Amino acid sequence: MDNRFPPSLRLALTFFRLTGLHRLLCPFFRGMGLILVLHRVLPPAPGARIMANARIEITPDFLEALLLFFRGRGYEIVSLDQVHDRICRGQAGAPFVAFTFDDGYIDALEVVRPIFRRHGAPFAVYLITGFPERRLIPWWYMLEDLVLRHDPVRFRWQGRDHHYPTPGPAERERAYAEIRRLILASPAGGLEECLDAIFSGTGIRAADYERLLPDWSQVRELAGDPLVTIGAHTVHHCNLRELSSDMVHREIVDSRQAIEEHTGREVRHFAYPFGSPAEVGRREVDIARRCGFATCTMVNEGTIVAAHRHHLACLPRVEVTGRYQDLTMVDLRRCGALSLFRNGLRRIVVL
Repeated sequence: MDNRFPPSLRLALTFFRLTGLHRLLCPFFRGMGLILVLHRVLPPAPGARIMANARIEITPDFLEALLLFFRGRGYEIVSLDQVHDRICRGQAGAPFVAFTFDDGYIDALEVVRPIFRRHGAPFAVYLITGFPERRLIPWWYMLEDLVLRHDPVRFRWQGRDHHYPTPGPAERERAYAEIRRLILASPAGGLEECLDAIFSGTGIRAADYERLLPDWSQVRELAGDPLVTIGAHTVHHCNLRELSSDMVHREIVDSRQAIEEHTGREVRHFAYPFGSPAEVGRREVDIARRCGFATCTMVNEGTIVAAHRHHLACLPRVEVTGRYQDLTMVDLRRCGALSLFRNGLRRIVVL
């Protein structure tokens, strides 16, 4: 059980696992359905890993198992447009599940799409437009390689020398977390300068990580598939709370415009970067709402109920991670048990 959960929640999860009571309660608490948030789908990487990156990766076999799991329990796999329609109409009937993949890695095209095609099921990709534009390289994977390959990690940033010993797994995790916080707190417009300071002279080059990303022709191929919805996910995947209101608006609008210009398709859906209340507040939701999206999604765990028609700019999602590729945990979440305990027995959690 994840030690990040408080003891009372871990106890409740253990109880539900042992008794299966959540399945009896499921018809009352599952709501209309749920939106899943995933990131990458690829075979397990050999060797040491940093958990923050390993947790956003699931295997193709587990994705197949997820699709079969939900269909085996009577769920309809729907698009984000269908989610919006069902929420607005308060439609009853079979519960739904929507699969969404954040960021827009190349495996959305190479691995995810073939799986969903075999199942005849729709899915959505929230695209960081800095990826196909090569304005943003996934520095979190660069940072993983840095702390795994270098002991110690040293650099100078904002007039200060930084030194992180990395002799073992615990120290590497600590170094990764501290440097990640430093990067995310870099001043507006200063991300590139910060990354240059950290990686200069390390032998870790941004160009080596472009293979993880699609180009615009591959994005167009995805967008042209009737099973695929492309949503906006900003340009640079910044913590929006660290930006001015004008910059938040520009990150959102520029990403939508770039996708529409390159694909010729309207972008009706948006996901906040990172997506937890730590990175998304009322200001960010108000800005996104004024941009006119049909839905905006967070990573604020909860199932969808009819009353979410009043909160379309901050819909909850249920995260599926590589840390627990466990259908029992998925079962707890789709039944609403985990979100109810995490959210103080509230069905609707808004900012």
